[in-house]
Formats: sequence, C-alpha cells, structure tokens
Amino acid sequence: MFKKLLIVFSVSIFCLVAYSYWDNNKTTSSASLSAFARVVTPAKNIDEFALNESSKRIFNNDSLRGRWSFVFLGYTHCPDICPTTLARFSAIYPQLKQLAKVQLVFISADPLRDNVDDLHSYVSYFSDEFRGVTASHNKLYPFTQALYLPYTIVAEKKSEQYSVGHSASIALIDPEGKLHAIFKPSYNVGDIPIINMQQLVKDFNLILNQAKPS
Repeated sequence: MFKKLLIVFSVSIFCLVAYSYWDNNKTTSSASLSAFARVVTPAKNIDEFALNESSKRIFNNDSLRGRWSFVFLGYTHCPDICPTTLARFSAIYPQLKQLAKVQLVFISADPLRDNVDDLHSYVSYFSDEFRGVTASHNKLYPFTQALYLPYTIVAEKKSEQYSVGHSASIALIDPEGKLHAIFKPSYNVGDIPIINMQQLVKDFNLILNQAKPS
C-alpha cells in the first residue's frame, strides 16, 4: 500500500513541477508557430539515461544524437490515445523525413506488461522504422521528467487490470540530444486529446528554419 501511495505522490509532485515549468516561461511560443508548439529556450540538456530497446540493445543519449527525435509516451494496452497518435504520426512520417533526418521513439510506461519483444511488434505495426523502448520505473521517471511527459500508474502485479495515465504530448529532441520543443494536443470535450499532425509538420519545418545558423 505504501509503495502505491509513494508512486502516486511522486508523480503528483512531478506534475506540479511540470506545470511550474510552463508557468515560469522556460518555453516560448513564436508568433509564427502554432499555439500547440512550445520551443524550449534554451534547449535543455538531458541527463544520462539507459533504457531497453531489445534484449541486446540499450537506448541511451547516443541514440538521440545525429537526428531529430519525436518522443511519445504511452503503453501497448492503451485503448485510444496511443494507437491513434501512432497511426496518425505514421501518416506524416514520410513528410518529416523529407525535411530532416528523424526518428519516432515510443516509450512504454508499463514495463510490467510491455516486454521489449512485444513493444517492438507493437510499434512495427505502425512503421518498421519506429523504435520502442522501456525500463523499470526508477529509470523511466527521471527520463520522462526531463522531457516533461508525466505519467501515472498504480500496479504491482502483471496480472492486474489497470490503465496508465500519460501525457498525450510529443517531445522533440534535437540532433545534439537536447530537449528542443514540445508539441501539445488539442482538448475538446468528448474527444481524446490528439495532436494535429499536419500542424506538427508545419511547426517542425519552422523550428528547423529557426535552428539553422544565421
């Protein structure tokens, strides 16, 4: 019981820190960017981390360098936000690849049920280029906190029927491995929060132009 309360308390504190982050205006919204794209100013360094991509492959800071990474948090048993977001992202993925070298990284916040093999099969359904990673919570929390992608989960056994509360935003990491921007979903009463993918393409193009050396 104490372990469950500790998890909930820890995530609650994290959410307060995340909201404080937005309130402190450490992100900026350019006049040319949509209201759903927030640029992190300056780009934020990410502490060293190591997640599992397969039984033999580790996903770490080096895995982010040399390309733009779109990072989405969820879990394979998600009934709505995750499959919808991944399906719509796969539709715009060719457009993004024309703009820059990119990758999509899906982080599972449900390591109890999502082993690396199942995770690979799940993301491959949407694109064989998508990457799926996970780890124990003590490794996931610091990384997702660094990206301002909160999640909540109260589960101690794999057999439990439970859901995972998670952010519907997508974090953008630049080729230097730094958090560069956040793409936020729109919220409409009665609808699940989903990012406008065509607007994401437009905003990403603008971000690329702004990131070019003058």
